[in-house]
Amino acid sequence: MKSQLEQWIQALGSGPLIIWGARMTGLGLVRFCRTHGLEVQGFIDSDPALANKRIAGLPCHTPAALPAILAANPGLKIIVAASTKEQAINEQLLGLGVSRDHFFNYSDYCNLFYTIDVMGTCNLKCLSCPHGAEKEEPYDRGQMPFESFQKVVDKIIAENSAVTHISLYSWGEPFLHPALPQMIDYLHQHGIAAALSSNLSIKNESLLRNVMLSDPEYLKVSLSGYFPDAYNDTHQGGDIYLVRSNLLRLRHYIDRYHLNTFVDVNYHVYNNNNRLNLQKMQELCDELGFALSQTYALVMPLERTIDKLQGRPSPSTVELEKKLLLTIEEGIAAANPDGKPGVTGTCPFLENQTIINWDLSVPVCCTTFNRGSNIVAESFLDTPLAQIESQKRQAPVCTTCTKLGLPAYNLGLHRNRWDAIAAQKPSTDLPCA
Repeated sequence: MKSQLEQWIQALGSGPLIIWGARMTGLGLVRFCRTHGLEVQGFIDSDPALANKRIAGLPCHTPAALPAILAANPGLKIIVAASTKEQAINEQLLGLGVSRDHFFNYSDYCNLFYTIDVMGTCNLKCLSCPHGAEKEEPYDRGQMPFESFQKVVDKIIAENSAVTHISLYSWGEPFLHPALPQMIDYLHQHGIAAALSSNLSIKNESLLRNVMLSDPEYLKVSLSGYFPDAYNDTHQGGDIYLVRSNLLRLRHYIDRYHLNTFVDVNYHVYNNNNRLNLQKMQELCDELGFALSQTYALVMPLERTIDKLQGRPSPSTVELEKKLLLTIEEGIAAANPDGKPGVTGTCPFLENQTIINWDLSVPVCCTTFNRGSNIVAESFLDTPLAQIESQKRQAPVCTTCTKLGLPAYNLGLHRNRWDAIAAQKPSTDLPCA
């Protein structure tokens, strides 16, 4: 009997492929396809930030271009690699007359995403992050030894028929880990793509260069302003001039060494950075050829949000909400338009994500930070995957989270509804030029 991996490769066949979804899942698929001799022609993605960009050396088209692409390539097969929009994309493809045997859902063959938080601390103290609320909730710090990392990756491979990508960040700053280049190389040696996220307020230029020379597939840069006044207010401890200079360095490294790393600037939108600051950062990203994705700043982690909704807001949460364009309650209402949070649907954070902390413990999902009952396994290496999945489904926090409508809130679903609310809020940022 053929393995699931062999069935997948056979189903994709020898013809050309196009991947719908150009971020990490799609990038992992590109490495998977190239490893197995499958031809990928490009990407489809509805995000305007990705339109007409070259990603992993391939063109990224908007969905509007798909009919012409299909007409020019009758045998083209499509892999849908966008889990939260999978059903809608399937319906769109059927509406275009694409037969069901010509498109495949990534989730049918590979339904688990792994994150290894290799660094258990951060160099910044952002107000919207647990590292910024450290005085209210102390935590242990550390970093995952490279030898432990190798064992974690080996176990992931052994327990899954296909692994296309692994993220090397959760709450920590991976660019603080001296072995980060070797970790990326180890993933690549096993045909696995690497995803990174950084505040990029990194002084170690040598490490930055060496990480880029390992050519990670995806690098998300999280920031919240172009000018110091706005940035320093919400990315406490960072240096926006250092961040901007490092963005220039990334462009230099990519050009000089012919790298394929896709740089995605994740701009956290607050009420003090959503006009001129945003415009200037967009102009910089356009100049450098990087994507800029806007995301409304949220109260994180999950425990902090629940405390606020249950009438126990921490001082840092009260201070943070003054800077948000949407309160927690407004965000929940926007993300759950039927007014029935938690009644229908599943939680992708629970269903398809496994997080491994720097100390090998496994939390119930990526939105939690505190220990105690939110840890479902003390050691990933000593706990079978089936047991981890079983324990995740028994975590008490999930019932509370779902009832409050927080999965949709943390995913930022129904973005147009968020935009409509935010548009009515005052801004302290300078007007656009």
